[in-house]
Amino acid sequence: MNLQQPLHFFLGANTPTGFVSFSDEITAFSEAGRLFVIKGGPGTGKSSLMRRAAEALCQSEPGMEYIHCSSDPDSLDAVLFPESGIAFADATPPHVIEPAYPGVCETVVSLTSCWDEEQLQSSRENVLPLFRQNSACHQQCVQFLSAARALLADNESTALSCTDPAKIARTAAGIVSRECRRRRGKSVEKHRFLTAVTPKGPFGFAETIAAFDKLYYIRDPYGASAGLLLAAIRSLLSEAGVTLYCCHSPLCPNGKLEHLLVPELGLAFVSETPMLPLELLGTPYRVISFTRFTDMEKLGRRRQRLRFNRRAAEELLRAASSSMRRGKLIHDRIEEAYSAAMDFAKVSEIRDGAIDMALAFQEKILSR
Repeated sequence: MNLQQPLHFFLGANTPTGFVSFSDEITAFSEAGRLFVIKGGPGTGKSSLMRRAAEALCQSEPGMEYIHCSSDPDSLDAVLFPESGIAFADATPPHVIEPAYPGVCETVVSLTSCWDEEQLQSSRENVLPLFRQNSACHQQCVQFLSAARALLADNESTALSCTDPAKIARTAAGIVSRECRRRRGKSVEKHRFLTAVTPKGPFGFAETIAAFDKLYYIRDPYGASAGLLLAAIRSLLSEAGVTLYCCHSPLCPNGKLEHLLVPELGLAFVSETPMLPLELLGTPYRVISFTRFTDMEKLGRRRQRLRFNRRAAEELLRAASSSMRRGKLIHDRIEEAYSAAMDFAKVSEIRDGAIDMALAFQEKILSR
């Protein structure tokens, strides 16, 4: 695995039940390391601050993580440095982070002192409706995702009734015994989204998968075999003493894995989804097809219903992305109002001070 290459993820995403975030993964950094909690409004320089921090700290510490915003994948929600335990994170809604040990383990980086509050208050009549309109767009997105999930869940349930779980369990055991030998101990799980519905459409980070040496592609248009296989592999690896990146489905965030990554072994198990087509990911080490575990004759008798559900779900996912695009355009206008009220010279001073503190902490930890 290319340890020099950063990994890219989402920690939060719109789902059929609303916005779901694994932001508690960031707060876990604070007790052992240093968490820089960034407070400020939209367009105040939070993402730019994190990019500058990433550029400064990555020189001494490869293997970092970029955590992107699913409402704008070009923007950052956090940057994480696992080796030194340093993290910079946007602590504003919807991923609110409050310091548990302020000053001891967390440093609050506030950009609120850099804006002209009188100027912001003068734009109240224009900005408040924009916040409400943006929220309505996200609510509409969730409704579309809920409808899409219902259709895809019907397909998954139908395929599951034609699937042999025992054969999947045997396949999982064979893979783990071959790829993970002579390892013992409790594994550490990290929870991420590799994919999300975004203003750019259904979106996934192919560059993260490209960092892994051995790619197992699971071809399964219905998700039934893939879900069972990934769950079985995860269970078998849970006592292997490795770090597991459990990448959840944004359409079923609490009940299903889409992908499973094992950096220490250079292994990536990647399932086929509308958000991350396997064709984008290059040449696999092995391909596992759902047909190995499925009674295709029985499944074929339901072909018409499966096709209808899939096409309708794809249309709903496009509608969800369209809602998010409208939301982003509105959010851009909110950012403009805040940016116009900012003293960015003062922002730069605060940014440079926070980065200097992070560099000093990193040097102290890595020199031990």
